[in-house]
Parts: sequence; C-alpha cells; structure tokens
Amino acid sequence: MKRFAFLRRTRKALYLLLGIVILLYVLLFTPWGNRLMTPIFEKALSSALSSPIALREFSLRHNRFHMIVQDTYGNTLSTQGGFSLLTLRLYAHYRLECFQEGGMNPIAVAFKTDGALSGGIAAFNIRGNGSIFGGNVLYQLELHRFHLAILDVKLHNIAYEPFLHLLDYPSLTDTAISGEISLRGFDRRDVEGNIHLTSKTHRFTPTPIKEDDNESFDLKSLLADKYGRIKPFNVNINLDTSLAHAGILEQFVGIPLGGAVELNTTLRGNEKLLHLRAHTGVAQSDTSLVVTIPDLEPSSVSFNFKHANMEQTFALFALNAPILGQGDVYGELNLTGGNLNVSITKGTTIPTVLRNEYQITQPLIHFNADVHADIAEKGVHYHGSFKSDLSRMEIDNTTTHDQMLAELLKTLR
Repeated sequence: MKRFAFLRRTRKALYLLLGIVILLYVLLFTPWGNRLMTPIFEKALSSALSSPIALREFSLRHNRFHMIVQDTYGNTLSTQGGFSLLTLRLYAHYRLECFQEGGMNPIAVAFKTDGALSGGIAAFNIRGNGSIFGGNVLYQLELHRFHLAILDVKLHNIAYEPFLHLLDYPSLTDTAISGEISLRGFDRRDVEGNIHLTSKTHRFTPTPIKEDDNESFDLKSLLADKYGRIKPFNVNINLDTSLAHAGILEQFVGIPLGGAVELNTTLRGNEKLLHLRAHTGVAQSDTSLVVTIPDLEPSSVSFNFKHANMEQTFALFALNAPILGQGDVYGELNLTGGNLNVSITKGTTIPTVLRNEYQITQPLIHFNADVHADIAEKGVHYHGSFKSDLSRMEIDNTTTHDQMLAELLKTLR
C-alpha cells in the first residue's frame, strides 16, 4: 500500500510539473501567449530604459523570435533570430534607428546602426556598422560572460564639429576624423592594443576657448569603483595620431594651437606606476616627452625639444614668429619645481612682427641665446647669455623672471 501511495504522489508531481511546462510553453511560445505577455515585456523594457516603450511586433517560438520596439520619440529597434535553450546560444540580426534625443537614444544626435549577434555565455560577439556625425563606424565587440573583452572599431570621416558641440565646446571647422581602435583584455583587466587616428582639415576658424569649470579630473576618480577602490590592472596601449591642424585640440588644452602634428604615444604600467611616453617631429624637431604617474597621480614630466624650426614652433601655438632660427628646449618638472634649458642658435629677429605684436622697435639682428631656469616654490631664477651682432647680455643666477625680461627687452630695443 505504501508503494502505491508513493507512486500516486509521484504521478501527481509529474502531472503538476508537466502542467507547468505546458503552461509556460503556451504563455511563451504561442501567438495567444505572446499577446498575453506583451504588456509584461513592455513594462520590463520601459523600466530598464526609464522611458515608455511599445512593442509594435512581437513573436516568440521555441527556437526563433522577432521583435520591433519603439519609444515615444519614434526611435526604433528591430531584431530577429534564433536561439537554443539546450546550448544557451543565440544568433540574431538587429537594426537600431534613433533620430530623436531621448528614450532609446541617450545622446543628442541622430544615428543608426545594424548588425548581428551570435554566441553564448562564454563568448558573445556583436558585429555591426553605423552612421553618426556624417561618417561611418564599423565595430566588433566580444563579451566573455557578459563582460567586455575585445573592442575593434573603425572610424571613417566622422565630423569633428558636431562631436565638440555634443561636449558643449565651441568649434568652427570641417575636420573629419578617421582611424582604428583595437583593444583587448578588458575582462582580465590587462588591456593592450593600438589606437590610430588621423584628421583632415580644410577649414578651421579659432573660437573662444571655453573656460575651465574648475571640476577636477583625475585617474583615480575615473578608474575607482563605487566604493572608491582601485582594482589591480595592467595597460599597454600605443596611440598614433596625425592631425592636419592642431587647433582642433585647443578647447582641451586651453591654449590656441595651429599647424600639422604627428604624435606617437605609449601608455604602459599598472595601478602602482604608469609611464606615458610621446614622440613627435613637430616643427622639424626631434621631441620626446615622458610623464611619470605613480599611484595614478602625475608626479613628474621631462621633455626634450631638439633642433626645432622656430618659425614653425610659434605657428604651433597659433602665433606669428618674432624670430627665426633653431631652438632646443629641455626640461624636468615635478610637483615642487624643476629646471628648464632653452637654447636658440642662428637666430634672426623679424622687426615687423616685433613691432606689430610686441611693440618693440629695433633693426634686424642675428643672435644666439642660452637660458637656464631653476624653478622652485619661492620663484624662478635664471642664468644664461644673449649674444647678437649689436650687443651682449649676461644673466646671473640671481636674476628673477621680471628682471630677465626687462634686461632682454632693453637689449632688443
């Protein structure tokens, strides 16, 4: 009798389980169930996107699905594909069209993209192409257990002016950006790869540089989690840039810029010590820069600006050159001070520029100059020499900044 009672209970449990499975199948994978579940899915999507969402079309079967979603702004997402519940794998095509800000469009610019999804929990791939800022983007992402692992992006003719307007910076230029970004290791916190960017500029008009809003920016706040902790990481990234006009960066650096610039940069290290190294041939020079960043706080900068064309050097800072010649600048700076060496050889003054830009009247002169500056918390002291075909000037090591400028201007007049 006990055996029969056990069999009856087991049979009831099986019937109950079978009933639940049938009910779930009817609710999830039949047209009637899809209509019944549509409001529930709409509510879940609206909650996730913090905006009212409507399911215009929705079809879910045991191995395929089709869906068209639209927000109140008219932005639309459509997707269709298949899946396997046994292997937990998915493949699908998608298309996202966002022409209005809000809802599914988090940025104040129109864009559209389409592509394909495929994979499972261990590795999931997203591939697609899109159009934004008048240009095209080709991208591929790989997720490992739903964490970004690999990022590959190709940019072509992305308009720079609307991008700066999106960041609330003024800009008047027809600059277009192209390039490639290839990074991997995000999931292991061991990021390596290459970034290559180029720009084309035919028209650039300087705009007033936006004043700093005094909001501090530092690597610690950028990389810390919500508890303020920095998780261990390693980074090895190469960045190559070729800009037709450096002025497009002036809103970020806070000073007027001009001229073409090519820059090769590497960022290597970990959360305990990072090194940023850069090299450029700007102004016909051989220039290197090293920034040391212990504990994610920049502590020192050293640079060597060798054999630079002085006319092109002034043009880099959007200035008319008051002198010609060859210049060398070497410096080491830290949080409390440093030193700076400036040498100009085969120098020649340009009287018209000195008169119009600096209100200094003097004839054309040829000169050589060497200046060394010691920088400390109490001030800057100089020593060096200025030798021309008109006069000589020696600067001793007690000379301050104002005294040095006064003596130099006296010599030039």
